[in-house]
Amino acid sequence: MKTGHFEMVSMVLAAMILVDIFQVKAEILDMADNAFDDEYLTCTDRMEIKYVPQLLQEEKASHQLLADVWENAKAKWEVQKTQIFLPKSFKDDHGIALMAYIFEAQEQTHFYHLFSEAVKMAGQSRKDYIYGFQFKAFHFYLTKALQLLRRPCEDSYKTVVYIRSQGTSFTFGDTNQARFGLFTLAYSAKPQTTDDQHILLTIHTCFGVAVEKFFDKESERIILIPLNEVFHVSQDGAGNNLILQSTNKTCSHYECAFLGGLKTANCVENVEYLQPIYVYNPDEKNQVLEDPGMESQESTVLPGMRSHEPTQIPGMKIQEPFSLPGVKVVQPDEKPDYGQGLQSSILYIQPLT
Repeated sequence: MKTGHFEMVSMVLAAMILVDIFQVKAEILDMADNAFDDEYLTCTDRMEIKYVPQLLQEEKASHQLLADVWENAKAKWEVQKTQIFLPKSFKDDHGIALMAYIFEAQEQTHFYHLFSEAVKMAGQSRKDYIYGFQFKAFHFYLTKALQLLRRPCEDSYKTVVYIRSQGTSFTFGDTNQARFGLFTLAYSAKPQTTDDQHILLTIHTCFGVAVEKFFDKESERIILIPLNEVFHVSQDGAGNNLILQSTNKTCSHYECAFLGGLKTANCVENVEYLQPIYVYNPDEKNQVLEDPGMESQESTVLPGMRSHEPTQIPGMKIQEPFSLPGVKVVQPDEKPDYGQGLQSSILYIQPLT
């Protein structure tokens, strides 16, 4: 990957961010089919041991802002990690990525907007991900961090969190289901809506993770919600406010895209991940962190799926990508078909604050 291409992508995304600053621009919260939503469920060990460390070094070398954000978060993580009870498989790189994203999202920095816009665009095709997405390692570590810290749904669902948004309208579809399409922070403190321009999203999440202890802000619960959690959307009373209730499932168009996985036409439910890999309760200091029957995140492989090498490392032989057995693959210029599986509901929403 040439640095010049990374810089060009950064310039395009930066221009989009500047447009957002000076112009009211509605965004869509539907099933977020263009978002890069890989959960790496069948290739975690191969990615983490063999490829992602090298990817991180290459991407930091090619992207100075990423390098600066990573190093700043690393310093914060070294101080904070001794104050947090973590699962045994939670590594420093998971913590650094999580710390970096939380801080950048809280401050609404240039990196936060750059990364979020890139995530929302990179899933248009595998080619867009391989050749245009400059945050592969960061996305991997952040995704795995949320999986490792996830609590059982019955615990996390009862914590109601909120997001206030401006200029929002909603069109109800057949299923009224939606994903955020980006990693989203929500808060237990209910904000006040003062006019018709602001609406309130009331959220019940199963996959969101409490992150307030990662930066010493324990006065309220702060939840980081993964981009591919599926919610049922309903109207809150007669007003414009909305209620998002988790369906206790995630879905993805990608599985191990770096190793050759193509985009599927429908968002495939990740049924094997209904139970948390580790039980993590930030309120219990003497908790036992256990692995409930899952020795490896790679234990379940879809029937007929072959292992493939990635296509990104310089000098490495390019392998043909694979498709999931029995699942239609979207061609580069083809739109997803909602005739089967999850259907789209559309929520026009301002950037979340």
